[in-house]
Amino acid sequence: MTIQIVTDSTADLPDNLTKEYQISVVPLYVNVKTADGLESLRDGIDIDHTTFYKTLANDDNLPTTSQPSVQDFIEVYKPIVDAGSQIISIHVSSKLSATYNAALQAKAAIGPNAPIEIVDSQQVSVGLGLTVLKAAQAIKETKELNDILSLIHNIRSRIEVYVVVDTLEFLEKGGRIGKAAAFLGSMLKLKPILTMEEGEVRPLERVRTRIKAINRLAQLASSAGHIEDMFIFHNTTPEDCLSLQNTLTEQLNLKTITLCKLGPVVGTHAGPGALGLGLLKS
Repeated sequence: MTIQIVTDSTADLPDNLTKEYQISVVPLYVNVKTADGLESLRDGIDIDHTTFYKTLANDDNLPTTSQPSVQDFIEVYKPIVDAGSQIISIHVSSKLSATYNAALQAKAAIGPNAPIEIVDSQQVSVGLGLTVLKAAQAIKETKELNDILSLIHNIRSRIEVYVVVDTLEFLEKGGRIGKAAAFLGSMLKLKPILTMEEGEVRPLERVRTRIKAINRLAQLASSAGHIEDMFIFHNTTPEDCLSLQNTLTEQLNLKTITLCKLGPVVGTHAGPGALGLGLLKS
């Protein structure tokens, strides 16, 4: 029985990778206020990056985000199951989104014995993307289902994610970080560096300028030990992304570092100017 990977749009995987590894992506929603009321847009489908981030920077009405519906998952799962394939469905941390729960409900609706494994990655964005990519590569290597699930579990402890945001305002408004942390960062005009711990976004440290923050990202990557793979992402600053890629390629002697764009759903909470990296330690 063949195995197919399903994930959600918060993985922020480049299109070339989803096509190469035949990864199905279920979009989350960005909900924006319009003259006609609230409009729900599918992440990466109904709204492009450039338009979204211009709106985010200039509109006082912060968009909200929501998980895919159970029906959205059923529409992806059922054709795969009907074709006789197994599914490994890997998703954004359940502490950040109800996406994982919607996937569980979709499996139950199809049938309790449906060949679908639902996995909480305990990550978001490139941390999720790295997990999905490694699972997809294992399928290409003809690994068995249980071996791939064991690999995913092992990867959780080997992924590190670091991100610089211009302000904690968007994370605080979206309920993804504590008000006290947001207040401190804004009062001191510091550049926060965030990380993922136990499925949650947590402040790591703060530095005084963006340049120092970017240099600190490079230091964190360099001190991680031997690195198997790395993604670097941005949403509105491609020049910073390329600069960080060049620095780390030289410092770490990596063959490739994948560049990713932060999608509208994650970008709603990170805000414009977010830059970060995800690395998988050997």
